[in-house]
Amino acid sequence: MWSKVRPPTTAQVRDAFGLEVGELRSHQGGFEADAFTDGRWFVKLWRQRPDDDAALALTADLQARGIPVPAAQRALDGSYTAEHLDRRYAVFPYVEGRQATGNDTEAIARAMRAVHDITDLVLPRAEIHEWCIEALRDRRDHPWLADHRDEILADVDRLEAVIERARAIDVPHVVCHRDLFPHNVLIDRDGRVAALLDWGQTRLAPREHDLFAALCEPDTVRFLQAYGAERLDRTHLEYARLARSLRDLAARICEEVDREGINTWGFAGLRRVDADLLLAGPFCDV
Repeated sequence: MWSKVRPPTTAQVRDAFGLEVGELRSHQGGFEADAFTDGRWFVKLWRQRPDDDAALALTADLQARGIPVPAAQRALDGSYTAEHLDRRYAVFPYVEGRQATGNDTEAIARAMRAVHDITDLVLPRAEIHEWCIEALRDRRDHPWLADHRDEILADVDRLEAVIERARAIDVPHVVCHRDLFPHNVLIDRDGRVAALLDWGQTRLAPREHDLFAALCEPDTVRFLQAYGAERLDRTHLEYARLARSLRDLAARICEEVDREGINTWGFAGLRRVDADLLLAGPFCDV
């Protein structure tokens, strides 16, 4: 996995953002970034490509509309990130809370619906294409895929076919987070959503491109009921669900990190796709 790194110093943060931070301690990060906090501020240090300024500025727009989102702080040069160890970092207010679990299904579903109900944000529209198709075909002989080569190539072919079908189906577009899973949700002591995190992938997209997350929950039906789902498009749901597992697999293969994760987030998820879609069937157009 990724090696540990030092956080920016208090002087670095002061010079870049004009903020006084205390001693920054390691905090739970994720696959894409390391994280640090002093209990008041939260620093996200991306390992590779950071969120762009438009995505970070969006956090303030969402907060202004009543969505529980920590707003990224603007740097003194007008941008939203600064450099540390040849990587970029951003600073957010620290929000106290625990990471959501499957027990918070209904709270996450209602929060997702509140985001989808926003109608006055101008965002780019999502394009339906997947880098993981070419990446996995190019790496079909990678040793981590040795025992699953034919299985993965069949899933890649399926995704390519689903993309062609999805592109031909016109559905309403809403504000989509596109990664609204429990790891991006903080819950307060009363069981309410305290913060929705990581808005770097946000686009105007079919609601199914968020709602596929329900298919990965332990109680898909309860999630979709709490959201108020109806007349979903099954093809867009299939695309989003299948693409997520293949992207998770491809990212780990390409970076050669998290060998264990290719089973949890890749192979295991791919084998559940049809069963997951079956659970969502009553909420889809026939």
